[in-house]
Order: sequence, then C-alpha cells, then structure tokens
Amino acid sequence: MVTLFRFGALEWLLLPIKASADQGNNALMMVCQEPRSCRRSLTALIAVVAAALSFTAAAQTVYKVTDKNGRITYTDVAPAPGENIIEEVAVPETNTARPVLPAAAQVDEAANSASPTPDYVTVISLPADGATIPMGPGDFSVEAQASPALGAAERLQLEVDGALFGPPQAHSHWQLTNIFRGAHALRVMRLDESGNTIDTSEISTVYVLRPSVLK
Repeated sequence: MVTLFRFGALEWLLLPIKASADQGNNALMMVCQEPRSCRRSLTALIAVVAAALSFTAAAQTVYKVTDKNGRITYTDVAPAPGENIIEEVAVPETNTARPVLPAAAQVDEAANSASPTPDYVTVISLPADGATIPMGPGDFSVEAQASPALGAAERLQLEVDGALFGPPQAHSHWQLTNIFRGAHALRVMRLDESGNTIDTSEISTVYVLRPSVLK
C-alpha cells in the first residue's frame, strides 16, 4: 500500500519495502516527489519519519540517500555503498516515561498504600449462638474476639436485647447476673477513639432457664 502525504505543494510517498533476508523486518521508505523542494521541507519529512518509526521503543537511525539525479530517499535500512550520497539522520527515542502525577494525587496514593483500611472481625465466642443457660440464678459469662487487636483507644461494648450493658471496655469479657428466663439477643460492638461503631458482631441468641416461682 502507498500512502501519500502533502505538505503545501510538496508530496511525500510512504512506501513499505521489503528488507533483505538477513535483516528480517519490513522497512519504511520516504520518497520525495519534488527534489528541488526537499531541503525546504526536511524538518517536516523528519517529523513524518519519526512518526512512522514511533512504534519502536529504541532510538533508530534514518538514512538520507541522494542519487545521481538528485532524487532523495529516506529509509531505515542501511544502503549499500555506491554512487549515491548517504547521510545519517538520528531519530530521537520514543518517550516511554510515566506521566507525572500532581502533588496531591501522589500524597493520596502514598497514604492509601501506607495505611489500608483493615478488615475488622468481631464475634461472640461464648456462649454459642442458640446455647441454653442451665437452670439456676440466670448468671453466665459473655466473651468476644476482635481482629485485629484493639488499638489503645478502642473499646468493646456489649448489647443485651438492644440495650447497652455497662460502659465500653478494653477487655472482651463480661459477667451477666440475674438474667430473666427466656431468649436473649447478645451483640458486641467495636468502637473507635471517638465512640463511633466501626464493627459489629452477629447477634447471638441464648436461652436462659430459671425455676418458676409458684404463688
């Protein structure tokens, strides 16, 4: 296929030609249709050649060949020595640098990579969900597990039947006494230094058995 480029009154042909067998790859050749105007448009020609060669990451050399009739040819294949005048034209390396992020974006990216949000896990380990508290005064213990470990200012808050049980605390053990018989919903919340809930356990239901009082 022949591609025609026009720069004012000057026409350029982009011709794909086949390189010799030892070179292996196809070469690109620029042919000047009006040799008298070539010198005035050399800059434009080099730009076209550079665009054609921009698919390669490494810098390449383009050869300017002038034959005895003044016909000028540009090619990336080293011409064989002969009567032609051969000049080398260096094509700069293709820009492969990464884009520079704005300062604010760099700060945000560094902050996100340095302190990712942890995956909180809060569970009630005792009593098990659906457990029955044996007949007695209605006393039992509640234990929870929190991952990752609590920070210095973090606290755990127990909730029984939707109501807060005691103040927030740094340890994960509670002792409940004189709990009425029947089903009770237990839940543990993880609080940050401001008292905001950052994680909550699943509700664990326990059944308390107590003797009936006969009147």
